Amino acid sequence: MGSSDKIFGATCVSAAAVIFTYFSIWTFIVPFLDEASPVQNYFLPYQYAIYLPAAVLVAALSLVAAFVAKTSSKGKDKQKAK
Repeated sequence: MGSSDKIFGATCVSAAAVIFTYFSIWTFIVPFLDEASPVQNYFLPYQYAIYLPAAVLVAALSLVAAFVAKTSSKGKDKQKAK
């Protein structure tokens, strides 16, 4: 059980490190390269550097709000049952 938790944690940390590195290169280095640079082929257009994190933030906040609403409604139902 403990080993699978370590593997899961290491996988999450590795994924976060790769995403952070990719996003950092995309936002801090790629805009200063020539349009004809072959490195540009590995990255989405620069406008998505704003759109994608904004969409992820909206989705995450929506999930958190749905979780809070569901949890609080269950608590109210338990109090009504008493």
